[in-house]
Amino acid sequence: MQVTPQRIIRAAGNRAEFAFRFMLCQFLHIDRWHQCPLAAKDYAVDIIKYLNAQPKRRRRRVVEIGCGIGDILLNLDFEERHGLDSDPAVLKGAEFFRRSHFKGTANFTQAIFPECNLEGVYSSIIMVGWTHAIAPEMLRGGIRNLVINNLDTGGILVTDTVSGDGYPHRHSPIALFEGLPGRVEKLGSYVNTRQVFSFIKSPAGAASGR
Repeated sequence: MQVTPQRIIRAAGNRAEFAFRFMLCQFLHIDRWHQCPLAAKDYAVDIIKYLNAQPKRRRRRVVEIGCGIGDILLNLDFEERHGLDSDPAVLKGAEFFRRSHFKGTANFTQAIFPECNLEGVYSSIIMVGWTHAIAPEMLRGGIRNLVINNLDTGGILVTDTVSGDGYPHRHSPIALFEGLPGRVEKLGSYVNTRQVFSFIKSPAGAASGR
């Protein structure tokens, strides 16, 4: 493999970012999962590219449920960005990350799924990295409520599934969105058997499908 100046800069940047995240996690006593730089999370990078490629009219309001320190949310080009997480320490990390990395405006609120109590409708709703910890019936019910009450027509809900050993629950994307107006599209497959899907909401009464 040829070692170019760009590769050297990128590698050094990743090490610096990892060191920053390591110190942040140690200081706030949050899970070391957050130490992993965004560049190492292919699925997150792809979600960012996918949502930022949507037409401007589809990039008004976005909310990420389980936002962590904001790797996905803070790199989205939307008019309004809202992040929810159950851990107040993680939300402090997200706000510190936003300020220290000059990531524009966003607000962060503590919330526990499925009692998120979102206000208004969103162009996109993101739920990735934690759904494997939620029982199928609870996850389906929460998604149904979000799609019906908080996802704009033509809006996108992004979620993921995992099927490897050691995960509490394995979900079927078709089952998660069954009976809801819209279609399911697969965005990609990644390490640890992760698969990312988007659900695009159709007008009420339209049939759902792949």
